[in-house]
Amino acid sequence: MIKLLIDFIQFLYTVAPLLLSLGVFTWLAVLLSKSIRKHATVYYILLAIPCLLVTVPFIVRMFGVEMFSFGRIPLLGGITRDYIHMGTLGFPLLVIIMYIGALNPANPHVKKLLSIRKELSVISGFPVLTHSLIRTLNNVPASLRFFTDNDGYMANARVSSELGAGITSFSFVLGILMLALFIPLWITSFDSIRKRMKHAKWKQLQKWSYVLYATLFIHAMGIQAGSLLNPTGRNMPRPQVEAAAPNSETAELQGYAENGGRNGENAAVQPTPADRRGGQPETAGQAGRRASQSETAGQTDSRGSQTETARPARGGHVQSPGFSDINVTPLTRQYVHVVSLILIFGSYLYLRLRKAKKDAAAKKVKS
Repeated sequence: MIKLLIDFIQFLYTVAPLLLSLGVFTWLAVLLSKSIRKHATVYYILLAIPCLLVTVPFIVRMFGVEMFSFGRIPLLGGITRDYIHMGTLGFPLLVIIMYIGALNPANPHVKKLLSIRKELSVISGFPVLTHSLIRTLNNVPASLRFFTDNDGYMANARVSSELGAGITSFSFVLGILMLALFIPLWITSFDSIRKRMKHAKWKQLQKWSYVLYATLFIHAMGIQAGSLLNPTGRNMPRPQVEAAAPNSETAELQGYAENGGRNGENAAVQPTPADRRGGQPETAGQAGRRASQSETAGQTDSRGSQTETARPARGGHVQSPGFSDINVTPLTRQYVHVVSLILIFGSYLYLRLRKAKKDAAAKKVKS
């Protein structure tokens, strides 16, 4: 049963990482609400460390100074990649913060989330800023060129759909507006800043969060739509910012920039050496299947295709196919990401409008 659960979680992480991360972080936020509220500073420091480990070397390399790649450290490398790609950390946290304002505050679990909303806002800022900095420096210059020098852009990029390339470029440029919206909202979430502001002015500033949520949806959907229309978008002209440091970490950043975030705000698909050679990216589930397939006896039919056969376990029992054996194509995963975004933001809009209607009705009764 435990093996089946782990297998199912791995499958979800491969196919729908945003939904899985959203569920996991919601559960952790509720479970650790008291700890987060009581030891907020500790959480801030812990979350700021990966941010510095990614952004400082990245900025230093822009000036031609080489630094040690922290991404090579096994556990820390996975955390820093999540900070870069945002899909399994920053994006889910923003969605949780967004949903808190749309849910029923009488619910005990929602109460716990409400009690740490400002702490979650601060925590989310570290991966969001890391992602935004790298994404902006890597992608925005080339994306701006699509609009300022379209002929030059098209001559130096492999583009199968100009419309798709335009949508992707617009989405990247829109990221600058998102960053401009997020920074003041994030800074004013710190107690030291919030206490210096008048409450009315602070509340008025926080209303811009709705614009941020709308922009976030457009940004994420634009990347997905642009990638679907222009699947060769990962062959965009290479930004010059990384040219000075062609090491393993910058190659990974470059691979992500070239991919144009083609899997949206998603960290399940990581660039691999095979991907940078022009092949398809290998997901966590595919890596596991590749390892197991090397030990699994197979039969080859007349057409040369390989068919897996059940492999007996140590106890003599035949292992039945699991979730990890399901082959989901990259295109299918991308459609799952699109549906996930529509489901998340569509349900939020419904809940927010319903709550606003109830609040207006309650205010009318009181008056």
